[in-house]
Amino acid sequence: MYKGIASAVLLLTGCLIWGAFSDVCANGLKYYAMSTASPDVLLPKSQLEQLLDTPKENYLAINKASTNAKKALIKNHQYISQAYIEFDIRRIKQLKKHDVIAFYVPQLQRSYIISVSGVRKEKLGNLALFGYLHDDKSQRRVLELKLSGLSVSGRFKTLSGEYLFRSHAQYGWIASEYEGHRRYLKYPESESKLEVIARK
Repeated sequence: MYKGIASAVLLLTGCLIWGAFSDVCANGLKYYAMSTASPDVLLPKSQLEQLLDTPKENYLAINKASTNAKKALIKNHQYISQAYIEFDIRRIKQLKKHDVIAFYVPQLQRSYIISVSGVRKEKLGNLALFGYLHDDKSQRRVLELKLSGLSVSGRFKTLSGEYLFRSHAQYGWIASEYEGHRRYLKYPESESKLEVIARK
């Protein structure tokens, strides 16, 4: 009787060991790690690495190059160095002092990391924003941005020169200061603006 029970126990143990070994052979070892975005969910290592490799710069950006802006703005309103950009109006409204943002200059194909040095609230929900390069210990002001209604305007200083920008709703343009200052914040009278619905 005892021999029969012992044989059954040994047989059951052997089956469990063989089942686990067979699963490993069939499916391979799987490495799992906790995702910081979802602490209750286990993700395969490949998925976790993909999340970690996601660029963080997009999370800071307040503007980007845009082909839609050229279609939405005035025709034949161009400077030699003009480029078209799209602003994130919602994000700009939420900015506070000490926030870190990225400002993109298409002409230089580069994003500049900016620390917000001040935000001044004005009437009707408007605001004025100032910033300096994040790694500049002297904190020299390089960004001046004003939000009026749903339109953005301002200037940005780089070692290559100053750039002026303005938007009609979220769509706008940016141009070298030496080209744009005479007609800055002023549209040609001979052209009519297209209606643009701004994202709130």
